[in-house]
Amino acid sequence: MEYYVKSVVPTKYLNEAERVFVCGKGSSGLTASEMEIRFMRIGVDIDSLQDSDLIRMQAVFQDKKSMVFGISISGEKEEVLYLLREAKKRGARTVLITAKNKDIFGEFCSEVVLLPSLKHLNHGNLISPQFPLLVMLDIIYSYYVEQDKYEKEVLHDNTLRALEEGRTKRRDMFE
Repeated sequence: MEYYVKSVVPTKYLNEAERVFVCGKGSSGLTASEMEIRFMRIGVDIDSLQDSDLIRMQAVFQDKKSMVFGISISGEKEEVLYLLREAKKRGARTVLITAKNKDIFGEFCSEVVLLPSLKHLNHGNLISPQFPLLVMLDIIYSYYVEQDKYEKEVLHDNTLRALEEGRTKRRDMFE
């Protein structure tokens, strides 16, 4: 199994997937939500999951048309690993974003994206645990956008316009 520090391969899977899920707990869950918002704005059918029960239930619905990102700095969050395992069994592409390099991940991950990490980074007492995750998210996003930049920029601009129209209508209602 190969481990990728640069995120080229997961973007290929994003193009092929009809539905994308990204899950994490704690700081990793916050990054999952950020990933959902960013990729939704450029046309990816994506949902983020942070609740343990929802993560487990969603595993049942994965198939070969799905792609699942699991985010766990420690590589030990049971719910995240469960979703990746079950999704892989059902034919989904699975990507784990983690700071740990374990051979066992090869059994249920199509790809593993390794993060740089300081010892005890997942405790968040010195540097936010989200920092390396957000940098990696930016890298994945940049690679993905570059694959069809014009189309994705148009989608992004359309979402900005929709948000602005909503704000304008709300302002007009109160004036």
